[in-house]
Amino acid sequence: MHNFDKLCLNKQINRALVFANFSKPTIIQHKIIPHVLNRNDVLGVAQTGTGKTAAYILPIIHNITLDTSRYQKKSCKTIIIAPTRELATQVFENAKLFSKYLSIRLTLIVGGVKPKPQLKSLEKGVDIIVGTPGRIMDHIRSGGLTLSSTKTIVLDEADQMLDLGFMPDIKKIHKSLPKQRQTIFMTATMLDQVKNIALNFLNNHKEVNLSPKATPIEKIKQKVILVKQSDKLSKLKAIIEEHKIFQSIIFTRTKKRADNLAKALCKNDINSASFHGDKRQSQRNRILNSFKVGKLNFLIATDIAARGIDIKDIMFIINYDLPMQPEIYVHRVGRSARAGKEGTAISFCDSTEKNRLKDIEKLIGYKLKSEVEKSLDLKKSNDDNSTVKKKRTIKNKPFFKKKRSNSKKKKIKKNLNKNKTFND
Repeated sequence: MHNFDKLCLNKQINRALVFANFSKPTIIQHKIIPHVLNRNDVLGVAQTGTGKTAAYILPIIHNITLDTSRYQKKSCKTIIIAPTRELATQVFENAKLFSKYLSIRLTLIVGGVKPKPQLKSLEKGVDIIVGTPGRIMDHIRSGGLTLSSTKTIVLDEADQMLDLGFMPDIKKIHKSLPKQRQTIFMTATMLDQVKNIALNFLNNHKEVNLSPKATPIEKIKQKVILVKQSDKLSKLKAIIEEHKIFQSIIFTRTKKRADNLAKALCKNDINSASFHGDKRQSQRNRILNSFKVGKLNFLIATDIAARGIDIKDIMFIINYDLPMQPEIYVHRVGRSARAGKEGTAISFCDSTEKNRLKDIEKLIGYKLKSEVEKSLDLKKSNDDNSTVKKKRTIKNKPFFKKKRSNSKKKKIKKNLNKNKTFND
């Protein structure tokens, strides 16, 4: 693999890469960067933790250094859209890092914070906006943002942006852009039906697909534990104890279950906090920062944390509940084994989740290693024993009815004789 300096990036970008300890480009970076530098439309698909963010940000920053056009008021040269505030913030921090030695105007536009400072930063025009669809549309509607002179648009986690409730906003943003523009879609999973939608936004695009199947990277050890719903908490505590887990992201299906699980673990002196969309942005930032610096041990999260959040040295991901959509599984377990490191993903599966497990295995193309919780084995053996006992009981029951006693027979005969006499 060549060094970054072989990719003909601006010298100040290479300097920032040295500062950030980036030595060699990953495969996705090596393949994507030349296409973006040539201003081609790009569809990039690669597994989580392979460096997709740098693959598009580095060449975009380089292209901006070559752009001599004037800033347009309330506009931007590049807009990067992400599905969650956390992912948008992370992309923004990466852009700041890689443009450390350049005069690049950046602004972050997300919900959960006051809009006025954002509008003020846009007044004179900027190079790069990183934001979420909802808040971007708020500023477009209010007249605080115009995309008429925007030259590049990036959809990070494009499959989610095109498949969920973001689609109406994405279409409106798309209409606000000039016809001549560069469109870049980056994602870890791209189902056929979503890809067909994506193709409507792309023009003579270059496709780089390093993950033809939606599979987690090979360095993640995966296993499933078949367990009763009522035993999940005790099994979780046992796993934390058995593996001596210091930090982990634990995924639940709903916000309420995340809150309840965090409370239950805290009662057992396990340092935990829930993390989901109902929390204020300031709370979410504080919880995430505490987790990143090691002050918080267990992050109990809904799927808001499943995409794009890059936290170093997370060795364990635990799926307390299996996700409703199979592709979300790939994003969840991809929070571990970042940047070439190893990781472990443990998933609980109760009787109501077996169909979800089948869907996940169908998507990733192989069966997950599974083990049965002892309580289920015990229940099964008890059920088997009770069945045997029932069979024995049925076998020992008398098949024929009891014969009438001799005294009863005599009585009946006497009565018949009486009747016969009366009739005569």
